[in-house]
Amino acid sequence: MRRTLTAVASIMLILGSAGIAGAQETPAPLDELIDLWEAAFNAGDYAAVAGLYTADAKRMPPGEDLINGPAEITERSKQFAGFKIELNTYSGLADGDLGTSWGTYKLVGKIEGTPVTIEGRWMNAVKKTSDGWKIYRDIWHEMSRM
Repeated sequence: MRRTLTAVASIMLILGSAGIAGAQETPAPLDELIDLWEAAFNAGDYAAVAGLYTADAKRMPPGEDLINGPAEITERSKQFAGFKIELNTYSGLADGDLGTSWGTYKLVGKIEGTPVTIEGRWMNAVKKTSDGWKIYRDIWHEMSRM
């Protein structure tokens, strides 16, 4: 556990010091993971979204409790039924079996019948598993809501 946290922290420090201008191209498997996430979410297939996470995954939504594991991810994602998301990846890095990617999102839908657009930033910590790359930690925050 300590080794994992140290590796993820190191990756985040490298990315943080690089800035957007110095960001490196995201490794293809991490880009593909984000593409799969976006497609599953936009199809309303929240079980497929949850399948892209490790069994011990944690989602850290802004202003809410942690979401633990695929079953909770599936259930909590249903609140976004009818929403569409556009994900843009700025950068990513993989080192051995650990990696990270980050970018921006634009979420469009309706809340109680009122159109809403939410924009913000996201960051994932990922692990390479026997089933390929999976999201281990997922955090995002809002920058604007219209």
